[in-house]
This record gives sequence, structure tokens and C-alpha cells, in this order.
Amino acid sequence: MRSGPSSPDDQSPKAADGGDRLLAQISDSRYTARVAAIAARIPAAADQPAVHALFREGVAALGAERAAFVSFVRDDTTLSSCRFMIDCDPAWGRMYLDDGHFVHDPWLAYAAHHSEPVLADELEVVDPLQRRVIDLAARAGFVSALLVPAHSGAGHSRISALCLGAAAPGYFDSPALPTVRVSARMLAMELHDWWLARLRCSLVVKARLSHDDLVLLRHQLQGHSSKRIAAELQVSKGSVDCRFQRMNAKLGVPNRRMAVKLAIECGLILG
Repeated sequence: MRSGPSSPDDQSPKAADGGDRLLAQISDSRYTARVAAIAARIPAAADQPAVHALFREGVAALGAERAAFVSFVRDDTTLSSCRFMIDCDPAWGRMYLDDGHFVHDPWLAYAAHHSEPVLADELEVVDPLQRRVIDLAARAGFVSALLVPAHSGAGHSRISALCLGAAAPGYFDSPALPTVRVSARMLAMELHDWWLARLRCSLVVKARLSHDDLVLLRHQLQGHSSKRIAAELQVSKGSVDCRFQRMNAKLGVPNRRMAVKLAIECGLILG
């Protein structure tokens, strides 16, 4: 059930201590600049271990005790793939993935439809399966959690969510929250963009899209018919249709419209 932010009068001593610790950390005038400096190094990360190290460094700089970063592909109402980085108990991370908890995760559901960071206890959760996911997260130390969605302008099927956690109830529900939100967004977006770049590279390698393929996709984006594309490229209409069919097969999509959508989301062409 939903539980709104606590008032100063009903905060437990543990929650107050947590909030005080966070306030003490952000009172450093270099707090936001320190997080920004870490986020700025993410685009140059060469591989997943390198970006994971920066992720953990950023989590510590934000003042969170633990964190999880999930980057997922959402097709209509389902999640077709999920990439996971954690800075917490690895046993919980393995259980989360092995048991498919992301399918019932209300925090991911929020991230899929919203861009604003939110305190986890502000979400209304009534479904038993969703409640179980939250209870397991609490056992892993995410008693207090701040959810930070990250969306790109390329589309809404590739989404990321940074979850900052702490064992003290109400840890993030403090006057420090606005500063943490702004700083966490920087880290979340850079991590999200890094994963999109990796996806783009993987797609190019796997599909082996050529310059001519991208030309076709740009024509399709502009709404050009096969006949018009054929005239501009000085080839036959049948040749254009065959090239689209081959490209769709390489990308694993059913039609050229979906091929364009995927190319835009991966940054191969500008939408």
C-alpha cells in the first residue's frame, strides 16, 4: 500500500540519523560537481567492468548505501531483455534475474511510463507479486529507495532505471532530496546513454548494416515509397523491396517500419 513521506514528528531515530548523514554529505559544496565529474567519465568507459566501476563510484558520491541500475527493452507490455548492474548483495541480484522478478517489478513499471525521480514508498503497490519484489528488495537493503528513470529522445522502448537504496527507513526522504535527485539524474542518463551506445555497436556488428542500408532507412523515415526510393537511387522497385526484406531479417524485425524505429532508438539514424 502507499505510504507517503513521513513528517518530522513521526520519523524514527534511525530514519532521522540516515537523513542527517545524507544532509552532511551534500553540505559539501563539491557534492554535485563530484558526481558530475564521475558521470562525465562514463562515455569513455571501454567495457562493462570499467563502467561498473564508475557506477559504484557514482553511487558512493551520491551518498547511497547500495544501488541497482537496470537497462531494459520494453516491447508493448513485455520486457524482452534486461541488463543489470548492482552495488549490493550479489545473491539478491542473481535471484532477481533468475526468478524473473523484473516482470513484476513495480519500480521498473514506474520507470517505463515516467521520467521524474520518485521515492519508492510514494508508489501505490497492491499486487501480491509486486509486493513480493519490494519485500525482497528491502531484505537486500533497499528499505528506503529513490527511483531515477532514464529515457532517451530516440524512443520509449529502451529505458533505464537507477535505484538508490539505504537500510534506514526514510533515508532519502529529507531536505537533501532535491540535490540528490538532480545529481542522480546525471549519473543515470550517462549510464543509460552508455548502454545505448553499446547496443548500437552490437547491432551494427550483428546486422552488418551498410551505408546503403542506412540510406534506405532514411528514405523510409521520410515516408518515401519503394517506387520513389527506386527512382532516386536509380534501381528497380523490386530491388528496393528485396533489400528491405534482407535488412529486416538481419535486424530481426517484421517490417521496414520497425527497422526504422529500431535504428532510431539505437542512434543509427536521426528521427
